[in-house]
Order: sequence, then C-alpha cells, then structure tokens
Amino acid sequence: MSRQQPIMAKVKPRQLELLQVQHHDDDANYSNNKNDGGVTPLVPATKMAIEEHEDACFMYLFPSQVLILTQILAQTQTQEGGLAGSDGLGRKRARYLLRRAVEASERRRQHCPGPPAAADEPSLFWWSAEENEKLVQFWENFILIMETLEGNQIHVIKPVLPKLNRLYELSVSGKKGCWLFHPSWHMCIYKRMFESENKTITKEGVIHFLDLHEAKCIPDSPGFSEFIIGPLMDALSESSLYSRSPGQLIGACPPIGIKFQKFLVVYLTLLPEEEKSSFLLKFIQKMTSRHWCAVPILFLSMALACIPACKALGTEGLHALRDVLQCTMITHQILLRGAAQCYLLQTAMNLVDVEKVSLPEVSSYLASLRPEESLRRGTILWVELCSWLCTNDGHFRKSIKCDLEHQERSSLSTYVLTLVEDYLKTPPSGRESCFMPDWFEAKLVATMILLAADVEEMKNKHSEKINTKWIELKAFLYPLLDVLLKLGTNVYIPTLKADKSLQLLLKLLQTCSLKCSNPQDDGVLTFLWKCVETSVDSVLDFVLRRLTTGDLNSVSDLDRCNLYLALVSELVNLSSNIGWKKGPSIWNFTSSLTNASIHSLQEASSEQEPKLEEQIQKVVSMASLTVVCEIIDQKPELQLESLQPVETLKRFISSAQLNQVLKKPSSIEEKSSLFEESTSCQGWGKTVACYIHDHSETKKNFPVCFGSSNCSSF
Repeated sequence: MSRQQPIMAKVKPRQLELLQVQHHDDDANYSNNKNDGGVTPLVPATKMAIEEHEDACFMYLFPSQVLILTQILAQTQTQEGGLAGSDGLGRKRARYLLRRAVEASERRRQHCPGPPAAADEPSLFWWSAEENEKLVQFWENFILIMETLEGNQIHVIKPVLPKLNRLYELSVSGKKGCWLFHPSWHMCIYKRMFESENKTITKEGVIHFLDLHEAKCIPDSPGFSEFIIGPLMDALSESSLYSRSPGQLIGACPPIGIKFQKFLVVYLTLLPEEEKSSFLLKFIQKMTSRHWCAVPILFLSMALACIPACKALGTEGLHALRDVLQCTMITHQILLRGAAQCYLLQTAMNLVDVEKVSLPEVSSYLASLRPEESLRRGTILWVELCSWLCTNDGHFRKSIKCDLEHQERSSLSTYVLTLVEDYLKTPPSGRESCFMPDWFEAKLVATMILLAADVEEMKNKHSEKINTKWIELKAFLYPLLDVLLKLGTNVYIPTLKADKSLQLLLKLLQTCSLKCSNPQDDGVLTFLWKCVETSVDSVLDFVLRRLTTGDLNSVSDLDRCNLYLALVSELVNLSSNIGWKKGPSIWNFTSSLTNASIHSLQEASSEQEPKLEEQIQKVVSMASLTVVCEIIDQKPELQLESLQPVETLKRFISSAQLNQVLKKPSSIEEKSSLFEESTSCQGWGKTVACYIHDHSETKKNFPVCFGSSNCSSF
C-alpha cells in the first residue's frame, strides 16, 4: 500500500496549538502503513524561510492537519504566504496545501464541518460526503483560476474568467439565498486580479466583479464592505481604467464609471440602514487617505451623487467630504476638479442628515467650493442649494448662540446675521499684525449672505409676494455699511477691521456679479449695489489715502494694495453695468491717484541708497497706474481720457522716466523682521517681480488706451 506523503508547511507559533490537534483515526492509519519502507525523509527548511521568520517552524502534516492549515492560510490571505499574498513562493505553497487538503477530503469522504465562523457565514473550509462532487468541482475551478492568475497575459487569463461565474453558482444556495462557501475565497481571486501588474487584467477583474454583482443578487457578507473600501477602491484609483470604449462620444461616462454607479446604488439599497452610514463614511474617508488622480475622484464622486437620498451622513461625514475638497483635489486639473466639486455638493445635499449637522458646519463645507469652478451664483446647482436650504431651514442642529437672539427670524437668517456681526468684530487695538486676514472667512460670509438673500427671494416667490424691501438682506449688510461709511473720515479704525470689511465687500461684489443673468434683472445684485453706493465715496477716499500717503510701506502691504485696486476695478465695472450717477467721484479719484502715482515715480531719492518705504511706494504707484490704464481701456463711457492728469500720464509713459530700475534698499528695518518675509532676498525678489509685471502691463496698455501715435517711442 502506498503511503501519503507528509506536507511541509510554515506555521507561526500562535497556530501551533491548533495544528497539533490530530485525528486519532489518521494516526492509526499511518502507524499501520509502515510496510512501504518507513517514514518519508524530512524536507529541510530553507535558509530564506529561517531568515524571514526566526519563530517559524516546519512540521509534517497529514491530511487532517492540512484541512486546518488551509483554513489558516485562507484567514491570512493578505499576509505573506497566503493565497493572495505578494510573495509568489508563499502563494505556491498555499495552493499546494489546498490541493492536498481537497484530495485528502475527497478520498476519505468524511463529514468535516470545520471551525465555527461568523454569523450567517459558512465555515472557511468544510466537507460533506453528500456534496462531494460539488465540492470537488468548486475547488478544482478555484485552484485552476488561482494558478492561471500567476501569469500576466490577458489572452491566457480571459478564457478562464467564465469559470468565476460557475464558482458563484456553486457558492450560493438558490433556496436559502446564502453562501455555501466562504465569500473570502472569491475575494481572494479578485484581489489577485486587482493587484496584477498588467492593468488590462486589473480592468477585466473590476468589470467582471461589477457585472457579476449587477446581474446576480449577491448575499451580504461582513467582509464585503471592507473588500469594496480596500482592494476594489485601490483598483479604481488607476486612471487608465476609465478609458472610453470604441465609438463612445467625448464627454460620455466610461463603462467602468457607469458600472460602478449602478453597483454602488444596488449595494447600498440592499445594505441594512444601520450599516449605510458606516460604509459611506469609510468610503469617503478612503478618498482622502491616499493619493488620487483627478479622473478616479471624478467618477467616484459621480457615483456618490447618484445614490438615492437618505440620511446617512452626519458631522463626521460632512467633514470627510470637505477634506476631499481641501486636500485630495487641491492639485487636480481645474475642469475635472470643478466637475467633482459639483458632484460632491450634490452628494452632501442627498446624504447628509440635516438634524445632525449645524449651519456653521454646512457653511464651512460650502466655502470649500470654488465659485469660479463649481458653486457659481445663478447656476442650476446654486438654485438647487437654495432650494435645499429653504426646505431644511429650521431642521438643522440648533446652535445655542443662535437660539438666544433673533428668535423672530428663520434659523438661516439668524445664523447669517450672527456670522456677519462676529466677522466684523476685532480685538482691542494694540500692536496690529502686518499681514492681511485670511480670505477664507470673507468668502464664507459673502457666500452665506447671498445664499440667504436668494433663499429669501425664493420664499417670497413661493408665497407670491413681491420683495421690494429686502428686509433680511438689509439686516445682513447693515454692520458692513456701518464700517464702510466711517473709513473715509475715521483714521483710527483698526487696520484689521478695515481690511476685513473691504475683503467682505469685494467678495460680495465678485460672487454676486458671477450670476449668468442680466444684472438689471437680478434683484439681489441691484439692491446690494443701492446699499453699497451710499458708501462708495467713503471707500474711495480711504483707498486713495492708503495708496498715496505712504501708509503702505512693507512687502506685506502689497497684499493690501492688491485688495484696494481689485475693489476699485470691481466698483467701476459694476457701476457701468448697473448704472451709477456719481461719475464725478470716479473722475476725482482717478485724477488724484494718477497725479500722486506719477509724482511718486518721478521723485528721486535724496539719499544715495533708497529706503524700503520709498521703493514700496513706487511699486504701489506703478500698480495704481496699471489699473488706471485698464479702466480707461475697458470703460470708455467714463471718458477718463479727457482729464488733465490722464494727459500727464500720456507724457509720462512716453518719457524714459518710466523705465527706471527699482533699486534694492540698502537695509531693511529690523522691526519688520519678526513678522514678514521682506527681510529675505526672496521677499524682495517677489516685490521686484510685481513691479516689472505692472511696468510691462502699463506699457502694453498705453497704445490701446491712447492710440498708436506714440508707440514709436517704445
């Protein structure tokens, strides 16, 4: 009688106890079979194995022990030596052990229930005499597929893929609708395909997985969610999977994108309600936990937006969506990033439970969306957001501060009013920072003011009222207008407060004017301009004083210069679109700014080496002249070219004085060294770059503004 060969296997110490349990029947059988020459010689452990695991040991295992070892290998499939491990030798060992276990079980045809598994799941490995033929067929197909996947040639692997369907048919009980074989064996096959070096094999594996779960009702498994968030999402991070199929139009969703959308919707529909929140949170967090290219993020976001509305995400989920916007997508291509932002906003509106999130959390998320890329006022998405806020107004998680005051207003209006008041509050005057405030807060406040105003207009339309008083918008703007009206006359207003008020005004005008419709038909924009118009003279006086009197004297002040000039351009642009009866204000401002800027650029330093303040003022003056030329060019209806200072500007630009080099100051005062970058050569280099840019823009705009008669001088 031939004797079965013992099997060498590498086992960790914690698993020795289990492997030492042997069936007495097997021991008796093998002890009686010694007439064939005795025990087979031991197979020595390899040097590599000993070096890799000092605590490893090699044992001689008979078939009963092979069954147990196979279970261990399956449980540790992601580790070295498992069926789906990264080590080829380990995978080969695991397949060999599995084959011997199947052969031994088939020969003995004994009932082997296997160790207990999780609820509603079969044992990891089991055997039954009644199901012997079915079991053999399943394991033969499984081993064949795993062996075929060791190759990287798609033409060899593709003919074997239909056997995966047969594996599924053998694995699921049609009567009970549950797994007969542990689902981790299937996950093992797909994991090997997903991690293949050949991306064509990866794509075929993903398509087969999604098609199978779309066509057939797959029983749920505790490990299935982890598999989707783990190996499947890792595979979906490959941009090459999303190529269009032959004949597909440009801009159409690729096949994998469509298949994943359907898969995710079906899977979440079948998932119990108590598990949806956890799965979606992990799914979104996965989108922030690794490097993602723009294309995969776009189609994952599209799939999330297709999920039917449900209350699945709370505060943590909203924060995870914000992290995707602020971290994962920060370096993505603009158009793809903008599209993904739209889908993520729709995801938030569909899946967030408004009773679990507060308006401050919602506004922080909305401020992470870029108006120029996605959340543009007047678009369909903006209208959908206003409708969502209008519908859920009063259902958001309450804020203690908002509940104590303004109880007669809606929760959204109360929050926005409090937001504006808190934004304009500044600490007691002391030593002020030389840096500009961050723009994020101004963007947030401006966005929420306009959203609340559009929601107010939407409510009035639903109630068939004509909104002529704009009570809520007037209340939002009052704290801002109060500061703006004081800028021109009160020189003691803290710089921080002035900066924040002008930042908010600029963001309001920019965001409001982004609406695609005719400005004359925009009630919010028209009312906003009527309110702001009363403070324009004060704002222009303040800006003129800051730009011409040497108040801006450090490198960090150039950010303020950019703020002031951007605000002037926006005021002029908006006034020409809506209509402004105060043309003389612009004329006086332009005349004074032009004269002062020319004087600053013509003035020669009395010292051999110029001071920092003098050179910064020259940079500010050059930037101011650039804006003046742009206004003259873009707004001919203002007739600024007829002003006497503009004639002086023509002569100055035509002269050689404009071409003077900006010299580096001899030394930079140490009082600024603790606060700004201007102490370094890099900081001064940036300053010179701004000066050269504005210098070239002024020369470029000169022929356009005043004709080409003087172009020859350049």
